[in-house]
Amino acid sequence: MSDSGDPNERLASGRTWAELCDALKSAGELVLANAPDDDFDRAEGYRHLARLTSHFLRAQLDESDPAKAVISTTSPKIGLDNPDYVYAGARLSPEFTYRLRGDLNDVAMLGIGVFSGALGTPKGLVRDAYVTTNDLEMEDGRFELILSRDEHPGNWLALGPETNALNVRQTVLRRREQKPASLELTRIDEGAKPLPLEPAQLVGALDRVGATVPAIVSQFQAWRASFQEHPFEIREIDPRFLAAAQGDPNTIYLYGYWELADDEVYEIVLEPPARFDYWNLQIGNHWLESFDYLHYDTHVNHETAHVDDDGRVRIHVAANDPGEPNWLDTAGHRRGALALRWVGADTPPPLPGTRVVKA
Repeated sequence: MSDSGDPNERLASGRTWAELCDALKSAGELVLANAPDDDFDRAEGYRHLARLTSHFLRAQLDESDPAKAVISTTSPKIGLDNPDYVYAGARLSPEFTYRLRGDLNDVAMLGIGVFSGALGTPKGLVRDAYVTTNDLEMEDGRFELILSRDEHPGNWLALGPETNALNVRQTVLRRREQKPASLELTRIDEGAKPLPLEPAQLVGALDRVGATVPAIVSQFQAWRASFQEHPFEIREIDPRFLAAAQGDPNTIYLYGYWELADDEVYEIVLEPPARFDYWNLQIGNHWLESFDYLHYDTHVNHETAHVDDDGRVRIHVAANDPGEPNWLDTAGHRRGALALRWVGADTPPPLPGTRVVKA
């Protein structure tokens, strides 16, 4: 993807758009190379590519100006996005001062972080600062948080010299029936207003989309390939992967890969720690997208899971209801990935026990 040349010339000649199309074509070749020999999985791969393209075009063209303080709750399905999290985000600049106001509503916990870099770039997504609602002064479920370079009294999150993004994780334990937080982001400085569109700005935005989309496909298919090397095992993720996609520092991440026939059940036994803030286990597809969790039961958490008398949680992944508690519906999929998150655990729990049995 070229980023050289005069922006006006690149627009007039059509190079910018042609190079974007070439980059998306290369991303399609990555999808084809990483797809199982299955029409269903190939179709989901191309849908994944289309979703990424749609998201990053919108993010770069309509939500990329930090002077506007636009907070968005539309997020792509990347890296096994958590069904219990309602994600929100905004573009930031350390030149400005922001105020984030929120009302938790039915949210069990918020994680609020500011980041530099980005997914799909050589630097990766780097966490600059992070707080949760356990760290904030709150009143009747409401809070106010200042985001700036200079320290402020009360709730304050420090922006670094290269901070460019706000990411919020809202933990909603019963997603189908509970209300996410109400969030409002505003600038409270007297800095510059948003500028009209400039040719160089558009060229840069399209270049970033063309670079980001294939890089993200490649990055997370590397994750998937590492999980698939150890099918039906649930292991802590390679720290090198997390270094390029930093998230909640209070979370222990474990992942796995499964592939089942219609008459097989993947059984997983968890031993939750004595103390924790939250845990969940989910299944997703080959492309590390969450399933349709609003219409299928594809995950459990510490509130929704059935716990046996011995304190263990026994989970059953299958295409058809095995008649056991904690059934995770594969929702028409024969294969996919799995994510387990322990948040705020007092000690690292033992690795889950797993086996595959006939239904």
